[in-house]
Amino acid sequence: VKKKKKKKKKNILPEFHINIQEMTKCLEILRRSAMKIRKMQEISGMDWYNNNLFLIPENLGGYLFTITKNEIQDLHYTTPLRAFTNDDGNNDISSVAVVNTSGGVVSGDKHSINVKVKNSNAMVFSQSAEKIYKSINNTKAVINNEIIVGENSWLEWLPQETILFENSKLIRNLKIHLDKNSESLVGEIVILGRLAKGEFSNNIYLKDSISIYKDSNLQWSDIVLLEDEISKTKRSIARLNDANCFFTIVMSAGNVEKYESLLNDYIESNINDLFISTTIVNNNLIVRALSKNPLDLRNLFSKIWIFIRSEIKGLPPFLPKLWWV
Repeated sequence: VKKKKKKKKKNILPEFHINIQEMTKCLEILRRSAMKIRKMQEISGMDWYNNNLFLIPENLGGYLFTITKNEIQDLHYTTPLRAFTNDDGNNDISSVAVVNTSGGVVSGDKHSINVKVKNSNAMVFSQSAEKIYKSINNTKAVINNEIIVGENSWLEWLPQETILFENSKLIRNLKIHLDKNSESLVGEIVILGRLAKGEFSNNIYLKDSISIYKDSNLQWSDIVLLEDEISKTKRSIARLNDANCFFTIVMSAGNVEKYESLLNDYIESNINDLFISTTIVNNNLIVRALSKNPLDLRNLFSKIWIFIRSEIKGLPPFLPKLWWV
């Protein structure tokens, strides 16, 4: 009896790899029950294995699909800071929420956040307002944030309010390093006390600096310095002009001159009763505003931020849901 030669089985499950940079797209696939990767290939099941999302078509047809999750290559945090990926299901750019689990910053605290983005669009935002509590023995809290925006990237550093309590002391440094063909939108919001409870902080120390580098060259640097007897600063027309809170927004991009007129037209048409100004320094479009009311200031901040990201950058016209909580 002659033995029949066994036919070599064809590999019926060759892999079709899709490498993506945006985790939001990957998470969107998880939500869709009838997503089609190619014609007549509806997905009936999916699961993670190691760093890959495997998608099983309803009719295999000789294919198994995988998606490599490579948006966040490295994530490390230590108490009290934590970071979580955020996805609102609205096809926006990838975003990460930073959380201070201690509920605030006290004297002697030292916080550091380092972000690196390359060939991608991303947003880093605060989950809640940062409260700076009373200092003991005149010891200052220090927050250092450094962001490297690599080639062909867009980065948004979207803050919540920083609330300075009476006798609080804070040194904060934000450094942005931009590579060629990279752009950023960054900001800070400062509130002098828990104004909703009628508390205005008069004796504080704040040294708040923002430095922006392009190709390792310093393009713009700014320091806000407030120290003791803030009521005098508040009465000064050249400084706070009776305001209780203020913000800074900086868009760094090529040819920002053409965007300034668009933004000024929007401000003139939509914003009243608040002190606001714009200026340009070395391809940095800087927006500053003062207000007596923190809620009015926050609403103004969000309007300008949304206008820049939607009308200028062509991104969705909203902010993360968690930012509004």
